[in-house]
Amino acid sequence: MKKTIFLLLMLVLLLPSQAFAATVSTSYIEKLYFENYKDQLKEVKVAQNNLSKVLGEEVMELTNKSKVSTTKYNTAVKNKVSKAALATIKAERDQDKKSLSKAKSELAAEVKSFKQESNAGLKEIEAYKAQTIKMIKAHLEGKDKLSSNAFDKAVYGRLTYIETRFNEILHLLRNA
Repeated sequence: MKKTIFLLLMLVLLLPSQAFAATVSTSYIEKLYFENYKDQLKEVKVAQNNLSKVLGEEVMELTNKSKVSTTKYNTAVKNKVSKAALATIKAERDQDKKSLSKAKSELAAEVKSFKQESNAGLKEIEAYKAQTIKMIKAHLEGKDKLSSNAFDKAVYGRLTYIETRFNEILHLLRNA
């Protein structure tokens, strides 16, 4: 009877610890294999936020032109120039504002397009990363049949692919 109780007690104590000993946490794998991932993600987000500056040179020029024509119109009103001259200056100001508005809307559409494309790439990378983590977990828990060399090659290939995709996205955003 004592031996049976002792065996049951050993099973209760040892079995759960054996089961948990083989599991590997996702955070451990991310720390070990994806140490630069968050930095690269931040770099992409910064590049996305700078798209307006990169693509918006025409908008900046048109903004300055619109400011000049508005100042010119306000000065003409204060100086009480002739109606014909005022109408010409006002038409020029209105045309500049219209051009600026059109350029801003085109810029917004272009920025949105680049962000959508880069976000789609980031989603692809995230899905690939999740698959890679599953593969690594399975190997570390002994659930796959890969040799150590095959595992190392597979992980290196996957990490290289992720790095390449990040570089492609950054290249797209920086050279827009």
